[in-house]
Amino acid sequence: MSNPKPRRSRRHSRRGRGQALVEFAFVFPIFIIVLTSILYLGFLLYSKMTIINAAREGARYSIVLEPKDATFTTKVVNQVRGAATVGLDASKITTATTGVAVVNGVITGTSCTWGSGGTCKAGDAVSVSVTYPFGNPIPLHLQLLGNVIIDFPSTINLTSTVLMIHE
Repeated sequence: MSNPKPRRSRRHSRRGRGQALVEFAFVFPIFIIVLTSILYLGFLLYSKMTIINAAREGARYSIVLEPKDATFTTKVVNQVRGAATVGLDASKITTATTGVAVVNGVITGTSCTWGSGGTCKAGDAVSVSVTYPFGNPIPLHLQLLGNVIIDFPSTINLTSTVLMIHE
């Protein structure tokens, strides 16, 4: 005599589905928190690298310009904004260009000015600072029993400064 296979009851099948639903309800919020954190940090890192590159491009461009050029600052700002247009809002970028006097190859604390009537000359350094307000693309604020667990700030100011010697 053969022994027939036992049948699964409908009740057991429903219980398994309910258990899977409860497990999903516990794991899903943690998954969403990890996913949004990774995306947020990825956007932040991309924006920071873009700002660093824009400052480097502005400084590189400024060292090849004529120190007495009347539109020196405007040209550097346009170069910085052009370098940062990929993925960032160029109108929010703030650029500051300052000159630093160099004596016998040593950077001094004395500042000089670039442009028409400026005191900077070839051999002095130029400093380009770029600031960008990084807006949070993923608003996530998580509280548990009154304690803040995760709170991504709405805005972070990303800044990069590059110093190069004018040749």
